[in-house]
Amino acid sequence: MNTENDMMKQKAVFRKMRFPEDQALLYEIHRVFDREYNLTRNDDEYRIQMEFYAMNAAIYHPLVFLVGDKPAGYVRGYDRISMSSSDIVMMCDLVYILPEFRGHGFGRLLMEKFIEFAVQTDAARIDLLTDLDNENAVALYESFGFKGRNRYQMIYFLKQNDQLVEYFNRKKSVSG
Repeated sequence: MNTENDMMKQKAVFRKMRFPEDQALLYEIHRVFDREYNLTRNDDEYRIQMEFYAMNAAIYHPLVFLVGDKPAGYVRGYDRISMSSSDIVMMCDLVYILPEFRGHGFGRLLMEKFIEFAVQTDAARIDLLTDLDNENAVALYESFGFKGRNRYQMIYFLKQNDQLVEYFNRKKSVSG
């Protein structure tokens, strides 16, 4: 017997946003985010952000998590090159679950889909920024194998790179 959460998860779709088609959807997500965190952005600022996404679509990946036609979550990633290892890295700079979808496993599902996306792009690892005071987020990321490097950065290795692991461990012992 499926619970309502199970049925919602079965309907969930994870995909890269398209612009300008998804502009209204992203506005909706950002408006909820902005209200929650007391941020004030106007329509011009949103428009500029959409133009940036569209111009840099090859390397910038705003990804949406939909349940039916409602946004449940959002993750923003972009490709970058690691200067220490010359690997392509998927940088995750925002993970957001809309309030009505929290506490039902959607954060875990969103991260699973994001990791799958990063693997498909052939990234060597995922770097993400988080505030270590956000214990629920840190616990979620650690459950996937992310390791805390400092207060804000956590890393999840998608490919084995012994030199980078050694470098990471050396830096962690020096910087704490």
